[in-house]
Amino acid sequence: MSSLNKLLLTATLISSAIGLAACERLTFANSDVGLDDVVAMPPLVIDAKLPKATTTIDCEQLTPKQIVKVKGHSVLSASCDLTAKSIRFELNDSHSSLDCQGALLSTRTDDESTASAIMIKPKTDSAIKDIVVANCHVDGYGHALHIRQYSQPNQRYARGLIDPAANRALAPSDIRVINVSSQNSINSGMFVGDHVHGVSFDKVRIQNAGTVGLYLEFGSRDNVIKNSVFIGNGFRTFKPNREAIAVDSSSNNRIENNQFIHNGAGSILLYRNCFEHADDQARGNHFKRTESSRDNIIRGNIFNDEPVGVWVASRQSRNLKGFECGAYLLKKTAFASYHLDSAKDNKIIDNRFEQVEQGIIVEDDGTLIAGNKFAANVRLPIYVGSEIREDSAAGAIKGTVIQNNVFIDKTAEQAIKIREASKTATHIEQP
Repeated sequence: MSSLNKLLLTATLISSAIGLAACERLTFANSDVGLDDVVAMPPLVIDAKLPKATTTIDCEQLTPKQIVKVKGHSVLSASCDLTAKSIRFELNDSHSSLDCQGALLSTRTDDESTASAIMIKPKTDSAIKDIVVANCHVDGYGHALHIRQYSQPNQRYARGLIDPAANRALAPSDIRVINVSSQNSINSGMFVGDHVHGVSFDKVRIQNAGTVGLYLEFGSRDNVIKNSVFIGNGFRTFKPNREAIAVDSSSNNRIENNQFIHNGAGSILLYRNCFEHADDQARGNHFKRTESSRDNIIRGNIFNDEPVGVWVASRQSRNLKGFECGAYLLKKTAFASYHLDSAKDNKIIDNRFEQVEQGIIVEDDGTLIAGNKFAANVRLPIYVGSEIREDSAAGAIKGTVIQNNVFIDKTAEQAIKIREASKTATHIEQP
C-alpha cells in the first residue's frame, strides 16, 4: 500500500472512531446542532497561504527518532509517511515555516519519551518571530506542538529577570498554527510557553490529550484560538483531571468559534497559578505568577457534554494544600490551603451550551456574560460567587454583568444563581 493510501486509511479510521464515540456520548436537544457539524474531520491539507518553499525535506532519507532542524520555508516531500518513526521537527529561526502536507507523525511502540513532535524554540535567549506550522497530524508524543523560550523560567528568575515585559521580549511571537491536529499526547496536546505572544491557532483539532488540550502558560498574551475542535481531553488514567483549554495567568486572548466535546474537567478554565511548589528549585517553571488571566474574550463557541463550560478563577475555591503554593494565601488549616485566584475583566459572549452540567462559573471580578444560549439540559447555566473569598479581605465577587442571555425552559431566576454577598455587585439585564 502506498504511503498516501496508508495516510488516507488512517484518517478514515480516526474519523470513524470519533464518530462512534460521539454517538455513544452525546444527545443533541436542538435540531440545529448536528453530529456531523461537531465531529467532521478537517481535510488533511488546506492552503495555508505560506511563502514559496525554499526547502523540501525528503522523508525517505529520515531515520527513526531523528530531530530535523527546519530551515527557511520547508515542506515535507509528497506522500510522506512518518508513522511509527518518532521523527521530531524543530523550528528555531525567524521567518520560517513547516508544511507537513498532510503527513501523519506518530511514535514507535518502544518510544516512551515525552518529547514534542514539533518544537518552536529559539537557539539562544533572544526572540524569534514570523513562524508557521501547517497541515501536520500528530499521534502520540509528549506534546504535538510546544512553543517556548530558550531558557527555563527558573533560570531567568535566578538571574533577576522577573518583569513580564522583559520576559516577553525574549519569547517567540507572531506564530501561526494552521490545520494541525493532535491525538493521544502524553501531556498537553499543544503548549504555549511562558510569555509567548501573538500565536494564532486556526482549524486545529486536539483529541485525547493526557492532560490539558491546549495550555496557555503564565505571561503569555494576545493569542487567538479559533475554528477548532477539542474532544475528550484531560482523562489521564480515565479520570477527568484536566480541561480542554487552560488559561493560566494569560491575558488578552481570543477563544472564538470552537467546539468543545466531553473534556475531563471542562472546556475553558481561567486561573492564576499560586506559585506551585515554590520551594522546589529544581522545577523548571519556578516563577511567581504576577499577572491575572484577564481581558480574555470567549465568543461564539459551542459546548457539548461538559461538566463546566467556562470557569472564571477556577482555583479560587479549590483546596490547594498539595500544591505547596508560595503566594496569595487566603486561608490555611491543617488539612486545607486556599489562595487568591485572579481572572478579571473577561468577556463570555454569544456562546451556546448544550448538555453541560454547569455553563459558566464566576469567582472573580468584572466578568461580562452576554448573548449566550443555554439549552434545557444545562443543569445550572450561570453561577456567581465564592464563599472562600467572601471570608477574606478580598471580599465578595463584584462587577459581574449578565445581559441578554437565552435560557431554554428556565426562568432567569432558575438559571442564574448568585451568592447573597455578591447580589448587590451583580448587574442583570434579561429580556
